[in-house]
Amino acid sequence: MFRADGTKPMGKPAEAKVPVAAVINGRHGSLRPLDASDASMLYRRSHDENVAATWAEMKVGPFADEAAFAGHVDGLVSDPKRAFFAVVDLQGDILGWLCLMEARVAHQVVELGYVLFTSGIQRTTLATEALYLIIRHVFEELGYRRLEWTCTAENSRSRVAADRLGFTYEGTLREGLLLKGMPRDICMYSMLSSEWPSRRATMEQWLDPANFRDGRQLRSMNEIRAEL
Repeated sequence: MFRADGTKPMGKPAEAKVPVAAVINGRHGSLRPLDASDASMLYRRSHDENVAATWAEMKVGPFADEAAFAGHVDGLVSDPKRAFFAVVDLQGDILGWLCLMEARVAHQVVELGYVLFTSGIQRTTLATEALYLIIRHVFEELGYRRLEWTCTAENSRSRVAADRLGFTYEGTLREGLLLKGMPRDICMYSMLSSEWPSRRATMEQWLDPANFRDGRQLRSMNEIRAEL
């Protein structure tokens, strides 16, 4: 049946899938469900000489000892409303985690948040690939329409990453949360499924082995985006 103007009415959009952590393989590493047994390795990697920087913009941490951290990780993996993916390199070392959270499946909206990247993965090709894998999973396998990314206004590392990957800055929520007892402004970014094909092309060209020589990139993400 068509409307009087000749257009066909849109049907009810299909619901997205509830996020559940899964194995997603890449060239430089993989994602897999975070497990409570991962706490020991992650504690060592996240509480090294870079501990202050690692936890500065996180809602919790650093932790007093491994037992306290293990209890926290156990709570994370037991939360049915959040899906935590461990980021694993080719040697099987766990270097961080990613989380899909705040899913509104009826509206096809989900947030990529509570990201923990230890110093061993920061500014590496695996870090970019891990984010590419989770974003692709959100749009192509889970069926979401909108992916959100939030961070504190002072979190320059996260803001640079959002811009680099092609998220759109939407504004700042003034004093949007209390972070370790202090009111903080929250920056909101998003990516839409309609934008994903172009963002995917950019990321895949950057990740292509041909874009690297002696471990160094030949073209930046922004340079590739400008050429497409």
